Amino acid sequence: MTIMTVQKKDGSELSAKIDTNDLEKVKSYGSWFAEWNKDYNNYIVVNISKTKLNKKKKPLKQSLHTFVMDASPNAPVIHVNKDTLDNRKANLTLFNRNDINEIEKQDDGVVVVLLKDNLGNVTNKALISETDLSKVINNNYTWVEYRNKVVANTPEGRIYMDQVIMEPSEKHKVHHINKNPMDCRRENLELFEIPEEE
Repeated sequence: MTIMTVQKKDGSELSAKIDTNDLEKVKSYGSWFAEWNKDYNNYIVVNISKTKLNKKKKPLKQSLHTFVMDASPNAPVIHVNKDTLDNRKANLTLFNRNDINEIEKQDDGVVVVLLKDNLGNVTNKALISETDLSKVINNNYTWVEYRNKVVANTPEGRIYMDQVIMEPSEKHKVHHINKNPMDCRRENLELFEIPEEE
C-alpha cells in the first residue's frame, strides 16, 4: 500500500491510499487533487487530463477510483469500507445498476426492498408482502425511487411496483391506503375504478 498526499482547494492536505503496483500508472497520469463530491458526500481524488477530452471538448476530469479500476470516468464505483480516499483495488467494486435489489426479511411476513442510487447508496426502502417476493424480486426488475414512487426502468418503459403486484386493468388504478407510496404490502394496496369521462 502507498499513501499519496493530495491537496484540497484551500491548500490543506489529505492522505489517500492506493496499491503500490498502481503507483507508476497514477504518477504518469499527472497531478491529482482532492475535490468535494456531493454524490459521495465526501472528498474524492481527481485529475484533469492533459490529453483526453470529454463530450464538450473540455479536458476530462477523472476520479482516481475509476482510473485504477480501468473504468469509464462515469462508472459508479463503491468504496467497500466507505472511505473515499482508500483507492486500493481490494476496496473498490463497480456497481451494476442492473443487479437485483437487496432485501431484508422481517418476522411479520414483510420484506424490505433496498432502493439504491446510481452509486449503490441506499436512498430509501420499499415494503412488500413476502407472498409477492418472487413477483417483485427477480431478473426482470431493478427497483429504484423515482419521484417518491418505486419504479423499475425496463426496455418496455418505466413500470411501478404497486402495479406489478396488483396487476390493474386499464379501468383500475392502485391506491395506497396509508398514502405511503413506499409501502407496497398487499394489505396497503387496493384497486379502485377510474371514473369514465362523459
